[in-house]
Amino acid sequence: MWGCRCAREDLSAQVILLAAWGGTALQTCENATPALDLLPAGHPPSVSSRPVFARTVLPTALPEALSYRIPENLADLAVPGVRVKVRLRGQSRVGVVVEVVEDPGCPADRVLPVEEVLDPEPLLPPHVLEMIRFVADYYAAPVGSVVRTAIPGALLRVPPPIVQAGVRTSELLAGAEPAARRLLERVLEARRISVARLRAEGWSKRELDELLPALAEKHALKVVERGATGPGGSTVSAVVLCDVAPGERARLVGAAPAQARAAAWLVETGRPVLEGELLAACQCSSSVVDALVHKGIVRRFQQARQRKVRRWELTPGPVPETLTTHQQQAVETLSMALGGGEFKAFLLQGVTGSGKTEVYLRVAGAAVQQGMQALILVPEIALTPALAGQLSRTFGERVAVLHSSMSESERLAAWERARRGQVDVIAGPRSALWAPLARLGVVVVDEEQDTSYKQEEEPRYHARDLALTIGQRLGIPVVLASATPSLEVLALAAQGRVAVLDLPERVAGGRLPVVEVVDLKGEPPEPGEHGQRFLSRRLREALAETLARGEQTILLVNRRGWAPVLLCRDCGHQVACRDCSIPLTVHRRRAALVCHYCGFHRDIPQACPRCGGEVLDHVGAGTEKIASLVRQLHPGAVIDILDRDTARSPAQLLATLERFAAGESTVLVGTQMVSKGHHFPAVTLTGVVNADNLLGFPDFRGAERTFQMLTQVAGRAGRGERPGLVVIQTYHPEHHAVRAALAHDLYGFVEEELRFRKAFRYPPITRLALVRYEAASESAAVAAAQAAAHSLDPAPAGLRVIGPAPAPLERLRGRWRVQLLMMAPTRPPLRAGIAAIAALTLPRSVRRIIDVDPQSTV
Repeated sequence: MWGCRCAREDLSAQVILLAAWGGTALQTCENATPALDLLPAGHPPSVSSRPVFARTVLPTALPEALSYRIPENLADLAVPGVRVKVRLRGQSRVGVVVEVVEDPGCPADRVLPVEEVLDPEPLLPPHVLEMIRFVADYYAAPVGSVVRTAIPGALLRVPPPIVQAGVRTSELLAGAEPAARRLLERVLEARRISVARLRAEGWSKRELDELLPALAEKHALKVVERGATGPGGSTVSAVVLCDVAPGERARLVGAAPAQARAAAWLVETGRPVLEGELLAACQCSSSVVDALVHKGIVRRFQQARQRKVRRWELTPGPVPETLTTHQQQAVETLSMALGGGEFKAFLLQGVTGSGKTEVYLRVAGAAVQQGMQALILVPEIALTPALAGQLSRTFGERVAVLHSSMSESERLAAWERARRGQVDVIAGPRSALWAPLARLGVVVVDEEQDTSYKQEEEPRYHARDLALTIGQRLGIPVVLASATPSLEVLALAAQGRVAVLDLPERVAGGRLPVVEVVDLKGEPPEPGEHGQRFLSRRLREALAETLARGEQTILLVNRRGWAPVLLCRDCGHQVACRDCSIPLTVHRRRAALVCHYCGFHRDIPQACPRCGGEVLDHVGAGTEKIASLVRQLHPGAVIDILDRDTARSPAQLLATLERFAAGESTVLVGTQMVSKGHHFPAVTLTGVVNADNLLGFPDFRGAERTFQMLTQVAGRAGRGERPGLVVIQTYHPEHHAVRAALAHDLYGFVEEELRFRKAFRYPPITRLALVRYEAASESAAVAAAQAAAHSLDPAPAGLRVIGPAPAPLERLRGRWRVQLLMMAPTRPPLRAGIAAIAALTLPRSVRRIIDVDPQSTV
């Protein structure tokens, strides 16, 4: 359901929380009726007579669609998928129509009208509209937050009004009140100024709300509202000759040499041109064009500004001449599933280096040949340059990349190309899932096990699961690719709901790398590091041998910065973030202590803030410290670091990857960004500095994440002709995740891990939802969580509730966090539990977060 709210003059400013998850939304009108369900893609809603109200979603925290009256002259234009301009609490807003109905759910005479339809046709294909509804319903998210995710922000904003001088500005200036006089003087000085600029200069909203209408009524000022951005982005003025006979054109031009010159140039050019192009070619002013337009010789129109979007591509390697037998079988099976109108889910499971990418690229090519489009998802932005290069080689300019590191204008341009059908393949991380592809024929989710596919802010959707849902709704195949599949997908495969395509060997006869495990308990400590061990003797030896052979090395360090803790040796104090219950990380390059959660930073102190002691140790190692140690050991080596600090922009990321791919750098030290998806044939050694970071993480998926990380990073070695070596350093060599990675034993790990999951009833054995309460006051968060627990006493049949308890990260960004976990063998008990919790009224100071199918409980 889309919910039932109507837009009225007396609409309360209070945000009403969603009353049910997956059921009827909270009714705000006595006579409200349920909204019509969206019909399957391609089928418009069926109603008995012409609908007169538009259910409209605004990009706000409101959990439901609002009803607006459709004027008769807009009845044929206000259809699902178009943007409309409406009023909310007196302000112009842009919303998206999701449904048209006859009953607004409240007295019709009090419903506000749709002011303007902004699009001549729907912006969104039916399946994207369906996904907006599904995500809001399934993940208990305000539908406005889903719309903000699905549509570029520039299309959902109304620019602030412009204030200009009126015809009586000078006349009324002298006798105006002081505040009005000050405003008039400012407008006269600027000639035209936006309301946003006036607010930035210190004018309060209340002052402007009082002064602007009063002065506009007296014609002292003119307030001009601007239109929303069109789907094509910004526009530019262009001109074209009208259909006028040459003799009549000469008569109309008369004795105006500049006009004659411009008209003659347009005749010679023989095509529409940009107005700026005409002015430059004819050395004339815009007044000449104005005169030609006035005389009917030229027509002026607005044209979408063309923007070249750089995809930040890595140069791809050569196309394989032949496929392995297993690759060929996989391509044939997947290609046969295209275009049949039937949903099929596949797990493309293969060892690292087995050529999974080449398989799904060929399947995407087969889809394009049949007139369809392909969507390829990768877990991280760091993987897009390599994929974009491969796609560009195959599909040329009919490829677009979408991700959050692009500028807003670049994202809008790429999104618009997809909407217009000008691209055949879209690639990117989870946000690319919302690309408006009307001819979508196949979806690929590479590295499906990666937790980055789960969004950690509202709406908290999982892109892999949504990809499967899209496949079901459209009747198309979905390919999940991984060397280390998630336990959830393996469970689906065991049930026969996902077909497994196995690639058991590396391409070109390559062998899996040899894996060695080093027990750090027996290693000598690093000099000056107070017993800490970072680079074992075996790893140092292997590194020296690799560099001596002119080969490359990847070192995985699951922490960025210099050291994760600054510790006082006198009193044991750890310098912590002022707003989070976590130590600050030492960053040598920035000469600062930084919180990686909230961004707080401060200078590195010379003495302990608590006791004044001067013995401060940098405990632990991040990417900076490990890179420094390698430089000390091998001064001639060229070392790069790849983490969030060094890859803040696509240009920085691409530069680092290009240097390493070209062999200009020999050692790449990085976080998990280096552990998956990359193909560097010259890498023969990968080292894991500390495999225990994830094992000690307070989350039930810690062992699974460790096994996946170790297996993935091991797969970066030996992908060329030379054999590879992996050195894993750990204090827990006996752990089943480490032992399984050592033996490349996926199913051995799964068997062991499932025993643990079954014992404690964790997913995929059960369904899970997390409900967290956050507040600046610890007692407020605790009280809200306790009230939620009481509402579930007794709990619905089949529901198990754990908590309330403090979150592992008890305080984050200045707010205390208390949470409950709800588990059930099936969905209905979870839905009932969330519905009961969501029905509770919260104090304004408390924020409630509902996370369905959480990937982390931290």
